[in-house]
Amino acid sequence: MKILKTLIRILSGKQPHVTPQKVKETQTMNTKVMNNTQNTENTQSSTPSQTEQKNTQEMKNTTSQTEDKKNTTGERKSEIHNIIIVDESGSMLGLEKATLGGIKETINSIRSAQKLYGETQQHYLTLVTFDSPGLHNKPIRLMIDDMPIDHAKDFTEYSPCGCTPLYDAVGSTLRYIYEKIKDNCNATGVVTIITDGMENSSREWNANGLSQFIEQLTEMGWTFSYMGSTHDVKTVTQVLHIENVIEFSHDDIGTRNSWARESSAKMEMYRQMSQDSYMQMSDSERRENRKYMSRNYYGNRVTPDFVTRLEPNQVFVFGSSPDGSHAGGAARQAVENFGAIVGQGEGMQGQSYAIPITDLQEAIDRFVEYARMNPDKQFLVTEIGCGHGGFTPMQVAPMFAECIKLENVSLPEIFWNVLGLNMSI
Repeated sequence: MKILKTLIRILSGKQPHVTPQKVKETQTMNTKVMNNTQNTENTQSSTPSQTEQKNTQEMKNTTSQTEDKKNTTGERKSEIHNIIIVDESGSMLGLEKATLGGIKETINSIRSAQKLYGETQQHYLTLVTFDSPGLHNKPIRLMIDDMPIDHAKDFTEYSPCGCTPLYDAVGSTLRYIYEKIKDNCNATGVVTIITDGMENSSREWNANGLSQFIEQLTEMGWTFSYMGSTHDVKTVTQVLHIENVIEFSHDDIGTRNSWARESSAKMEMYRQMSQDSYMQMSDSERRENRKYMSRNYYGNRVTPDFVTRLEPNQVFVFGSSPDGSHAGGAARQAVENFGAIVGQGEGMQGQSYAIPITDLQEAIDRFVEYARMNPDKQFLVTEIGCGHGGFTPMQVAPMFAECIKLENVSLPEIFWNVLGLNMSI
């Protein structure tokens, strides 16, 4: 009972500051929100505006206190608070295995980042699930409570049921973590939201209050990504001011690949935050740099329909005949514009890379390994084998599935669609 009362005080904003280094036992989050959901009328018209006024003033105060503080004490570790908010409503039925697998992969990527960049970064994990009323005692559940990633266990309990209090789940979680780290200029939030349904049962937060809160946190250098399915993802994310968006097909393939895309984006951001240039920045410079990284979190990884020119680090990837005749289509374009060599059927040549369409999967695997070993190059993959080669995108796209995890590889839009991802939101 003492722990529960303490948590209520934390979530209502009446608590003393709690440092994120303290490891707590996993609790049920936001008792106040859940009690209101069960026992009161909808308060969306008043609560968000009050919350927003408080958020705005506190953030102005926090920014003024930390602005332009220089790194005079050597390298300071970045505290990265990874926040995963997962829809557990009934519409997610059938996606349990893919969702659990994706969450596990994402948590493992955060663990990997901690091992790789532990000298400059300390990672924390918060995981929240939500539904209403559902099979669970509370509509919003704090499954992993801002724990150092080395102490966080795998998430294994997932039973979709009920409605979708999306705004309450996101708003209360953001507020909870913000209250804990607002006075720490080295701390930031990286927020992942996955849902397959429209908001339909929130009591405490509405779209206007939540979008303003997200916009302010983004201005402070927080990163937001949204993976959505079976609803108007574009409209919802525009309203909430979330720029990094994936719409996935409502099946195992789309769910699994959206998580793979998310894990890859996280690792690339953490790699950039480990660089010496970032560590030597002032607080305000770091914040501006995180805002830039946030805007490019998912990046533009769709190969243009027509590639007419390349940047110095870009490579045109085309399908080739084994003898390297390069007689037509993208192969002919590679010869005329990007340095492909007639008679060379595979590999780098000029600013292009040839993939022979015989033994196609093996050739693609060799390309994937080459791309992995050359992260400084950006590879623009064309519709390999789908012209004169006689293949279809349905046949070829799955062969490039490993490229989802490579931030330096772009695929044609039709390939992304076959892989269950709409990257053009």
